[in-house]
Amino acid sequence: MKELTEKQEKFIVKWKERRKKKFLYIIQNIYWGIPLGIVIYFSLNHFKLGDFDLIRFLIAFTFFVINGLYHGQKQYNLLEKAYLKTVDNEDVLSGIRILEAGKVWNYENLIITKEDNETLIVKNKLFWLDDSNALSENLDECLNIVMKDFERLKMNSDFDVFSSEFKVRIQVYNNSEKVNPLIEMSI
Repeated sequence: MKELTEKQEKFIVKWKERRKKKFLYIIQNIYWGIPLGIVIYFSLNHFKLGDFDLIRFLIAFTFFVINGLYHGQKQYNLLEKAYLKTVDNEDVLSGIRILEAGKVWNYENLIITKEDNETLIVKNKLFWLDDSNALSENLDECLNIVMKDFERLKMNSDFDVFSSEFKVRIQVYNNSEKVNPLIEMSI
């Protein structure tokens, strides 16, 4: 397992605060658009003030302001995606350490435990069914949801390597929190 680099830690600390002010971050990108629009307008006019056309200037100015907003939104989304991936990766690494210590790991909708040195038990955290609603079609749907959540978790390369050493049992429980699962599947 790889730990966070110093650069990633600094990025997390810095972006954790900046991401709260999305609108301000995007608006700040107008600052590159305004001067660029002015310079390009005057360079197309060969820097002759006598050829100044207010309509053409406003069109160029507006174009670069809108382009700055677009660029700011795009840059924000890229940084947010990198932040979420880095934070999620740290959560997964922490979860792997929890499982290695023999404790229970709650990850999103999953409760994961290491039953022995050979088996991981993956249970649903949210309960979708009452006893009266425990029809086979609903159970299969719930099982598929837990499976998809687990498959998405396995997309993390560290967790994929960790879990490949184990047999996996997926279990679905109901609201009454009985000891026995409603449905179980080994993968």
